[in-house]
Amino acid sequence: MRICFIVGAFPKMKCGVGDYTYNLALELAKTNEIYVITSSRASNKLGNMKIYNIIDEWDKSGSKKILEKLQEIKPDLVNIQYPSDEYKNNLAMNLLPNKIKKQIKCTVVATIHEYECFTLKRKIRNYLNFKNLDKIIVVEKEFIDQIKKDFKKVDIDFIKISSNIPRSEISDKQRLELLKKYGLENTNSIGYFGFANPSKGLESLFWTVSKLENTKLLFINKLDENNEYHKKLLNLIEELNIKDRIVITGFLDSEKDVSDLLSITSVNVFPFIDGVKLRNGSFLAAYNQKVPIITTGENFKEDNGIYCVEPKNEEELLKKIKEVLKEKKVFDREILNFENVAKNYMESFEEGKRK
Repeated sequence: MRICFIVGAFPKMKCGVGDYTYNLALELAKTNEIYVITSSRASNKLGNMKIYNIIDEWDKSGSKKILEKLQEIKPDLVNIQYPSDEYKNNLAMNLLPNKIKKQIKCTVVATIHEYECFTLKRKIRNYLNFKNLDKIIVVEKEFIDQIKKDFKKVDIDFIKISSNIPRSEISDKQRLELLKKYGLENTNSIGYFGFANPSKGLESLFWTVSKLENTKLLFINKLDENNEYHKKLLNLIEELNIKDRIVITGFLDSEKDVSDLLSITSVNVFPFIDGVKLRNGSFLAAYNQKVPIITTGENFKEDNGIYCVEPKNEEELLKKIKEVLKEKKVFDREILNFENVAKNYMESFEEGKRK
């Protein structure tokens, strides 16, 4: 099948949806002809696929470029990954499925990574999107009921998301070298991976670190002084007097480096304020390692090294971390990979083409 992905961000841009699309496209390219239309800031040389990084603005002019390129590609199916920060709420992206159906005359499927309909304007935008799609794919099961409530006549498949980060395969010697490099060889360590924003519960995590003895936090990403929220977190670190107990790696470009660091910690912690979701890439990256995980919400039972606490309950979080550090267990979980995701996509795509 000749498949074209339309996605706002793509590696080497920093975006979870972009990474997701890249890994999916890479897997599908083993048996299909894959094309990608994306932002001009993305790389155009990745894997066995043709990448057109031709979009500067995802507006009317960008939509015109997309349609021109699709006329050239002549795809059997177009998959739009939605939403994206790059789209900037441009109405052109909501009108695009209709234009593709009329001008390109191919199957159009959208993958929905977020779904919110708080306003009439948002519902109208979604209606413009959905009414011209042959199928919708969602990455959270709860989206099905939410979408069906607003738009009854839509065909929806749920496909569980996978991690962009593989299981670490480092040796014992490499593990010791990493622990020494980051000053973690003689201490307990808590791992956190992901972007820093107000929904991640990092204030609770920093407070917890301040109450633990012989424990350091390995913060796998960056805190930028030019970002107002990051600046607040950096000030909190100073106030709690834990600067020497937090190791900030900076942004890591290598998926292998991320997986290796997640694998050397004593426990990985994700105290999200809204609770962990099945689509949270940082959680899934940690899930692929053998290290215990503490997170928030009710989406996971306390099984196979996954422990859930109440969001914003710092005392409960502290208690659970102490328990897990004392147990010192490892867990050989089933690896989440894109081979199964790609298989499910092809089944959904084939069904969409028959509509």
